[in-house]
Amino acid sequence: MSQTDQNPSTTVNFKAGPNRHQQTPASDARIPGELGLWIFLLADMSIFALYFWVFIWNQSLHPEQFLQGQASLNHSLGLLNTVILLSSSYFAAMAVHGARTKNTTAFLRNIKLTIACGLGFGLVKAVEYGEKFDAGLHIASNEFYSFYFAFTGIHMVHVIIGLSLLSYTLFSFTTEEKIRQQMANIEGTVLYWHMVDLLWVVLFSLIYLLQ
Repeated sequence: MSQTDQNPSTTVNFKAGPNRHQQTPASDARIPGELGLWIFLLADMSIFALYFWVFIWNQSLHPEQFLQGQASLNHSLGLLNTVILLSSSYFAAMAVHGARTKNTTAFLRNIKLTIACGLGFGLVKAVEYGEKFDAGLHIASNEFYSFYFAFTGIHMVHVIIGLSLLSYTLFSFTTEEKIRQQMANIEGTVLYWHMVDLLWVVLFSLIYLLQ
């Protein structure tokens, strides 16, 4: 009698072994969100990229004015807002993870934390604007502050839109079934928020730091 006949389970285990470690086919993977949203995000970021180029070009024309303007900014508040938005991106990503793993509690908790960070960002920016107004600085003060208030103002509009979408998500998708049905919308909202965060990182580097 052969060894295989004596131990039939050996052949079965050998054949079944690889199946226990079978990975999900690459064809099952998908890009989060909808195609239309990605087109919108890329278009929005392209417009901002054009604004950034105009800023750099004007900076080369008025180097001393831009250096003085940067020196007058509150870098501590700018850095604080950067940390706040980076933290919000982490919470937003964890919210998506909670939704995908059907952990409704984690999903809702992290959406709330993301919203809290967004509100914190707005509060810090309001304090920073208040400092500028008290110092007599506004959008018409000079070339630098025209860009500063225009860019940060447009970004704040994006923050408000993002907070509105996150709030709608928080109050509308409260059950596992609704979360499953609205997964594409949840991912789209978080993608939009990530774009808001990315734009601020670029703005902070460009307006506060680049010389």
